[in-house]
Amino acid sequence: MDDFDQIAYKKEKEAWVTGHSGGSMWEINSVCGVILSSYIIWSSLSKYTKPFNYTTNDTRTFILEFIIIVLPNILACTILSSYAFYINVILLSLSIYINYKFAPKPSAEQEKLKKKSRWEKESDDEKEGLEGLIIKEGLDGIDDDENSKIKLERSQRKPFLSVYRASMMILTCISILAVDFFVFPRRFAKVETFGASLMDLGVGSFVFSSGIVAARPFLKKPENRFKPLKGQLFKAVKQATPILLLGFIRLIMVKGVDYQEHVTEYGVHWNFFFTLGFLPIFVTLCRALQKFARFSFVGLFIVVLYQIALWEFGLEDYIQHAPRTNLISANKEGIFSFWGYLSIFLFALDIGHYILPLDPYYTLRSNRQTKKPKPKKLVMILFSWSILFWLAFLIITLFELYYFKHYWKSYEKAVPNLVEAINDNGLVIFLVANLLTGFINLSIRTIYTSSFVAEIIIIGYMFIIISFSILLKNLGLRLKL
Repeated sequence: MDDFDQIAYKKEKEAWVTGHSGGSMWEINSVCGVILSSYIIWSSLSKYTKPFNYTTNDTRTFILEFIIIVLPNILACTILSSYAFYINVILLSLSIYINYKFAPKPSAEQEKLKKKSRWEKESDDEKEGLEGLIIKEGLDGIDDDENSKIKLERSQRKPFLSVYRASMMILTCISILAVDFFVFPRRFAKVETFGASLMDLGVGSFVFSSGIVAARPFLKKPENRFKPLKGQLFKAVKQATPILLLGFIRLIMVKGVDYQEHVTEYGVHWNFFFTLGFLPIFVTLCRALQKFARFSFVGLFIVVLYQIALWEFGLEDYIQHAPRTNLISANKEGIFSFWGYLSIFLFALDIGHYILPLDPYYTLRSNRQTKKPKPKKLVMILFSWSILFWLAFLIITLFELYYFKHYWKSYEKAVPNLVEAINDNGLVIFLVANLLTGFINLSIRTIYTSSFVAEIIIIGYMFIIISFSILLKNLGLRLKL
C-alpha cells in the first residue's frame, strides 16, 4: 500500500465513523435486551438441565457459555441487528419452554415443607456489624483464613450487579471493533451532535457501573467521606495515575502510527482513558459538599449548570463550531463532555449506596445494624429509580428473585463463570480489547471487508478476549490498574 493510498484510506475511515445521528431507543433497548435474554436462557439451562460443569470449569462449559451469552450479542450488533427484537423473542421462548419442560412440579407435601422451612430460616444468617453488610467485589474478607475470605467475598456479591457489569463490558468490547466494519450499522455508532446510539449508551453505562462500585469505600468506612480533603485528593490522584498513563500511551501510539482518529468524538488529544482517569479526582472534590447534599443532588446540580451553559452562554456553539486554536479548543469535546460523565458517575455512586448493602436503607438508618439480606426492600427502591432510568434494575432484580431466591447464599449458581471472569479484571479486559482493535485495524482494511469475514473476525476477537479473562481467573490473578 503506497503512501497516497494509506492517506486516502485514513480519510475514508475517519469519514466512516463521523457524522452519525443515532437510532431509535426502541432498537437500542432491543439490542441491549439480548444480553438479558441470553442470561435468562443460561439461568434456565443451569437450573433445570445442568449442562455446565462448574466443578472443573472445563472447555465444554466455557464454549457453551460463549455460545449462549456472547454469540447472540455479536449477531444482534451486526448481521442480525434488524432482528434484535426477534432474537429476544426466540431466547425468551426457549427459556419458557425449558422451564415448562424441565422444572419439577412440587407436590402438596413439598409445598407444606417449603412453608415450614421458610419460617425456620427466619433466624438464619445472623451476621451483625458493618462488615457483614458490604457486598465485597474485590475487597478483602474479614476472616483470617484465606479460604474463608474467598468464600465470604463470593457469598456477599450480588449476581444482578455482576451480570450487569459484565454485560456492559461484553457489548463495549464488541462495539469498539465492530464499528470499524461495514457489518456494524452506522446508526449504532456514536452520534455527532444530537441523538442517541448503542455506543453512546455503552460509554455512559461504563461510567455508571464504575460509579456504583465506587460506593464500597464509603459503606465499608463511612468516616471516609469526611476525611481531610488533602489526603483524599492525594489518594485519588494516585488511583487515577495508571489510567491517565494509559491515556497518554494511547495518544502516543495513535499519533505514532498515524492511526485514524474521530477528532469530533473527544478532540485532538483527549481519549476515554483521560475521562476515566479524571473522574476519581473530581469525585473527591465533590466530597466537600457531602455534608450538605447527597451525591445524586450534586450530580443533578452539575448537569443543570452544564445545560444552562450550553443553552444560555454559548457553550453549545463553541463546542460545535469553535476553531481549534489552543489546547482547550483542540480538545473541547472531551473536556466539556466530562461534566456529563461526572454527573452520571455521581448518580451511580448514590445508587450504589442502595444496591451494595444487604439492607438498601442502610445509609439512612441511625442504627446501622442488620442481620439478614432485605432483597424486597431493594426491589422497592430500584422500582422507584427505574421509573426514571428505563426500568433496567427492576427487571433483572425481579428475574433474580424468581430464579435464585437465595442468591446471596449461592453466588456461583447465579452467575456464569464467564461473567465472574470479566468482572475480576474489567479494566484489563477493556485495555486488551483496545489493543486488539488497533492491531486488527492496522492489519486489514476493515471497511472493505465482507460481512462474512468481518463476522468471523469479530467472533474470533471476542473469543480471544473471553478466553483471556477465563485464563486470568483460573490462574487466580486480579490485575489492578
